[in-house]
Parts: sequence; structure tokens; C-alpha cells
Amino acid sequence: MSTVALAAACSSDAKPKPEPDLQPLVTLDGWSSVPRASDPFIDDPAAAPACVGPGFRVEPDDEWVEIDTGLCNWVTITQAARFPVSEGRSLELHFSHFDLDAAAPSQAELRLRFESCAAWSKTIPIPSPAAVYVEPFDSPCALEAGGSVFFHLHNHGQNTYQLSDLLVLR
Repeated sequence: MSTVALAAACSSDAKPKPEPDLQPLVTLDGWSSVPRASDPFIDDPAAAPACVGPGFRVEPDDEWVEIDTGLCNWVTITQAARFPVSEGRSLELHFSHFDLDAAAPSQAELRLRFESCAAWSKTIPIPSPAAVYVEPFDSPCALEAGGSVFFHLHNHGQNTYQLSDLLVLR
């Protein structure tokens, strides 16, 4: 390689390729409740709880969606993806909960779904102390921009969770 070509290749004028960064796949205020008849997490309608509650609200000052299981222990929310997600793409789910309690020891089931693909899940024992989670995972499937993202919580007892971010590496 000539000295001129080498100098051009090492020039400080060359712009570095931007690093990918995490972007919100969904918006804080874009969530809506999923009616029982179209809830993809109900496997057996006879065994599912009679309530399918709207038990969530956006808390813009805290920058999270609060899910309260005081009225209903089964909550599924949905919204459209802002960006496409390729299979194997890195994501992060950020959520938390206050102290978890129930009349008898049990567990909470949290699940994330992209269209018909089970993307992520976590089981949390009840009782449990308050906790904050950052859950990195690779998408097991592709999702198109505008595709349905579902977040589900099945909890025992009157507890409160906060969903703050679902981020995708772009």
C-alpha cells in the first residue's frame, strides 16, 4: 500500500461508523388492553380467570406503565412495534415491582410475545422483596414494524409492577 493510500485510510477526516444503540421498540403511552376473546395467552378459556382487567395506567412522571393486580390478576396489553426486529436481534426489557405478597405462596408469570412467537418469559416467586430487572435477550423470531407486541402478567395477590422499557438494538 502506498504512503498516500495509507495516509488516506488513516485520515482523521474519515467518519467512524456509528455504534448501534438501544431504541424503544414501543412507546410508553401506546399500550392498550387486550380483550379476553383475543388474548393470545389464554390457552384454556375454562381455566382462565373470569376477569381480564384493564389494570394498567401510564405514569408519565415516573416513565413507566404501572400494572396493578388489585382488581384482576390477569393483564395483557399490546401495541404495534415501531421498528422491525430480526431473529437474533438483541433486546432489553426493563421492569420492576414493589414487595410481592399473596394469601399463600405462589408465583407471578410475566411473558412477552411478538405476534405468535413467544419472545421472553419470567417466573417470580411470591412473596418476594421489591426488585428492578433489566432482562437482556435475543429475539427468537422476526417481527415486522407495525407487528403486534404483547406483554402479559398473571399474578396471585394484590401487587404492583412497573414496565418501563422494551428496547431493541438498532
